Order: sequence, then structure tokens, then C-alpha cells
Amino acid sequence: MTPAVSFGVPVYNGETYLAAALESVQHQDLEDIEIVVSDNGSTDGTDAICGAAARSDPRIRYLRSPVNRGGSWNYMRVARAATAPLFSWMAADDIKLPSFASSCVAALAQDGDAVMACPRTQLIDERDRVFENLNDESMGLDAQDPHVRVRNLLRSQASHVTYGVIRMAALRRTRGILPMVGDDMVLLTELLCQGPALTVDERSFWQRRHTEQFSAQAEGQVKWHAPTGSVRLAFPQTRLNLELYRAVALSSLPVAEKARCWAQISPSWVLPRWRGMARDLWTAVGPVRS
Repeated sequence: MTPAVSFGVPVYNGETYLAAALESVQHQDLEDIEIVVSDNGSTDGTDAICGAAARSDPRIRYLRSPVNRGGSWNYMRVARAATAPLFSWMAADDIKLPSFASSCVAALAQDGDAVMACPRTQLIDERDRVFENLNDESMGLDAQDPHVRVRNLLRSQASHVTYGVIRMAALRRTRGILPMVGDDMVLLTELLCQGPALTVDERSFWQRRHTEQFSAQAEGQVKWHAPTGSVRLAFPQTRLNLELYRAVALSSLPVAEKARCWAQISPSWVLPRWRGMARDLWTAVGPVRS
């Protein structure tokens, strides 16, 4: 029988928080789920944790790569292996409370135009202590017009909703997770060009902040996506800006609405981040650091 929701758990050297992350998905009050775990060549205790979890729960499928092929590859691997009509990425250091899946499924059942749903989010630290409630009650990602949704996404920088529940049909119409910094914002732009994203008014998603995560590692972000790539010539901010425009270009929106979306990108995203583009140029042509 096809499950209602597939959870995709990409992981690399995630032994510190992985067991708790998996348990949080296993303890969803929606039992009709599958959990696809992909280990990207970990060298710590990740393999043992995943293997034990898969042996104890038939809903878990465990995939392993012998080498690290990059974070974006691993994220797409679990998405491609999923079989349910609804899909949710699960970071190996986050927590999804028991009603996460059921609340999102219920919201999507009420709105056939919506491409995804995500509960409100709290930030937790290394000890599972909530230290911040995200201001995500009224982000405007459910606006009727695509250009308004895109504008609201870029202004709110609401990348965390990538970990909500996404209609697989809509996800397959995107390019997925690209091997680049800011991949989540590009993906969300492609999704919001298709339809609205719903916010479920309950806090059932805990996103962890800790010093080991790749998003806190500056140049390590580039290496996370492409371990063998060149940091010097990555131009991460410049490429992200260009891919946001391309995300709109590849959509099926009418030309006039595409133009409205493009008009939002520069003032809402590109211009406020001009220093990032300058940093890209300096990294490429400046002195080589030993």
C-alpha cells in the first residue's frame, strides 16, 4: 500500500542528533508513512544508527553511498526514492513533533491549489531547548498572486519551510535541490510559482541551531554541496541571484506574471545583498589564502 507521506532523511556524519531526529519521525501520530534514509558515506557512527533503526522499523528504508557525493545529491536521492504523493525532507539534526505530518496533510486536503504546507517553527539548541519562536505566522506565502508570494518569500527569507510537506507532483516539476548555496530559496521560488504554501498554525517543527551545521561554516557551505568543487570560483551569491531569475523563467506562468515576479527579485533580494556579490568577486580575484 502506498504511504500517505514519505519522509526523506539525508545524513552525513550525523551521529550526534540522528537518533533523536529519526525517533521524532517514527513517533508521528500519522502512522501511514515511509522513512527513506540516505547515508552519504559517513565515517562516524551514522551507519550503525541507521542500520539499527531500519531493523527495528519496517517503514524505514536505508540507503548508503560509499563516498560523500555532496549534500544536494543526497537530498535528491531521498526525494527520488520516495513513493508517497506527499514528501517532507527531514534534516538529521531537527525534530518534528508528533502532529507535524497529520496537520500538514489536513491543511493540504482543504486546499487543492496549495503546493505545500509547513507548521510554525521554533529554534532549539544542542540540548533540545527552545530559544526562539520564528516570526512565521503571517509570511504571506499563501497569497493569491505568484509575484506576491515570491516577494514575500524573499523578504521573509523563509527557507525553513523547505522542510514542510510538499506535493510530490509539484516537486517533480522543479529542478529540485541544486548543488549551490541558497538552493532552498531557488526551490521555494519554483514551487511558489506553481501555487501557494500554507502555514499550519501550530508549532510542531523544531529546527536545531548548533556550531557543527554546514550553514554556519561560511566556505564550508560550498563544499557541502560539491565536495570536490572550487570555492574560489563558486560565486555563490551571484549564482543564487541568477538562479532566482531562472526559477521564474522556467515556470509555466504567463509572461506578464513572470515579469511581475522578476520585478520583485532585485529590490527584495539582489540589491540588499550587493556585498555578497562583491565578496564573490574578491574571492575569485583576490589573494590566495594558504
